[in-house]
Amino acid sequence: MINISIACEGLMCGLTHRRRDVVVSISVDCRIAWTFDGSALHRAPVDRHQVFHDVPLLDVYYFWRVAQLKEHDCQIAVQDVMYMLIFYKFSEIKVPLVPRLSRCIYNGRLEIWPSKDWELESIHSMEVLDMVREHVTAVIGLRADSCVTDNWATTKISRLMLGRIYVASILYGYFLKSASTRHYLERILASGNQDLHLGHRTSHQCPALFCYGLETLLFGCVSNRQSVSCGQGLCNSEMKHDTLKCYVMGFDPETLQRCAKLKSKEAVSLIENHSCALFGDEKTCLVANDEVILTSFSSLKRLVLEAVAFGSFLWDTEEYIDSVYKLKQND
Repeated sequence: MINISIACEGLMCGLTHRRRDVVVSISVDCRIAWTFDGSALHRAPVDRHQVFHDVPLLDVYYFWRVAQLKEHDCQIAVQDVMYMLIFYKFSEIKVPLVPRLSRCIYNGRLEIWPSKDWELESIHSMEVLDMVREHVTAVIGLRADSCVTDNWATTKISRLMLGRIYVASILYGYFLKSASTRHYLERILASGNQDLHLGHRTSHQCPALFCYGLETLLFGCVSNRQSVSCGQGLCNSEMKHDTLKCYVMGFDPETLQRCAKLKSKEAVSLIENHSCALFGDEKTCLVANDEVILTSFSSLKRLVLEAVAFGSFLWDTEEYIDSVYKLKQND
């Protein structure tokens, strides 16, 4: 089997010099993975019996075991490709991902510099950005209009809690991208645009949404804003006038859960691996001790904004990869 992980390393090395070639190379790698993932071996049980009727049972078992291992290797390789695409998207806005947290601690204090706040906020529309800023305020307590002194004020936070905030922010960014795409489609449909046909939705295709238990996180970030009041029974003619925040607040619990759920197992695994690499131990990549970290609100904001952007890029990447290589559904 072709090792796509090695191909990813080569892509990363040449990313700065040949950035336009990256997407093409990734597309080719995904098609190679599709060819070698063994999916054709699961399509027709009757055909399998016809193929193996003259083969000893032990050889049949060995063949299927090899195919199983190759499929597992392909899944890992595709995760590497997805991560590479996310890395590429960050490089487009000239934002390096935060390295392992232990490398950012100097004299017992965590500092992430430069902040890159403007670049990380530039990927969002104004409606989404308002909700991202509310999320930052909700999770770290830093207001959007905070002064420089407030940004550089120090606070203490445990490594485990910081990891949870980071993962929650990734999921929130993923949710916002899913919800904003859904909102865009419903506004187009509500406006009576006859050019949008169900069989021709490509770049703005409605996401496949499933249940996920993030009610507390999502409702905690948006439902406590008393300045906005929206009912759940908005008709289509009114939908086009809603802001994204009003639209999200109108979600019933089932719709909220569907929008928040990661669609693929590869995405779940990618978030787990990335978080462990960022917050875990050098050797085991696990959070071995829940040490208390001294840091500034500016550094916390940098981590949260990066995580939200990571979630948004993950949604885009998942959509693209799934059009080339069939990702495994996250049941």
